[in-house]
Amino acid sequence: MKNLTLYKVSRVISRISLHTFLLIGGLLMIFPFIWMILSSFKPSLDVVNVGFNIIPTTWTLSNYEKVLTELPLIRGYINSIIVSTAITLLVLFTASTAGYLFAKLRFRGRNILFMFVISSMMIPPQIAIIPLFYMVVEFKMINSYLGLIFPFAMSGFGIFLMKQFVGGIPDSLIDAARIDGSSDFQIYFRIIIPLIKSSFFVLGILTFIWSWDYFLWPLVVVMDNDMKTLPLILGHFTQAEGLYPGPSMAAVSIVTIPILIVYLFFQRFFVKGMSMTGLKG
Repeated sequence: MKNLTLYKVSRVISRISLHTFLLIGGLLMIFPFIWMILSSFKPSLDVVNVGFNIIPTTWTLSNYEKVLTELPLIRGYINSIIVSTAITLLVLFTASTAGYLFAKLRFRGRNILFMFVISSMMIPPQIAIIPLFYMVVEFKMINSYLGLIFPFAMSGFGIFLMKQFVGGIPDSLIDAARIDGSSDFQIYFRIIIPLIKSSFFVLGILTFIWSWDYFLWPLVVVMDNDMKTLPLILGHFTQAEGLYPGPSMAAVSIVTIPILIVYLFFQRFFVKGMSMTGLKG
């Protein structure tokens, strides 16, 4: 009985220690974001002040007024939403179909082709900028939505992730569907997609966040102010307002709102999908 009591006490202590550690880690991770939000309500001189005050001593909305009056945020939001949504949908389709192809279909050269897909994940994206730019120029997609979207319609990481999920689906389900006369497209739409729905949310959120924050490629492709995405607008604004960080903090806060909304709305599916990732073979 004494040993059982000691065991229960040790388990409680270890659990409390673990939750305390996770709580401290979570606070450290979220602290810069909280500081940014609060600093957006400070005058710029208070932000760069030597004294470190998290809570503003003087609350002001002038930073947001400056951002909303000087930046074309509506146009930037429209461009970013169109580009990020299109890239996300294309990546979900191409990655899921390729994942089904590599996981469940047998054809010559499958392993070699998949090795090339995995190898693409090791190539820094900056190396591909020049060939992608020449390709976009050749197809006359400069300064257009097509030039911003189609070079990123496929993702090596997305294909790998979807292959892991699809590989966990029992072959007996697919074999039974084939016996019933279903084609590969019918199997994909009626069996594969419903069973990997959680992985769609994982890959969709990761792709949307990445495409929403991407700065380098729009900087290369976009020439017209009407085609600028939010990161591009934000980068030019923060560079011009380098001595006045208050408006920059307000602009960054406004730009990050959609990311928070997307994550909070799909958080339950994201956590479920990530937990299932480790169980797939």
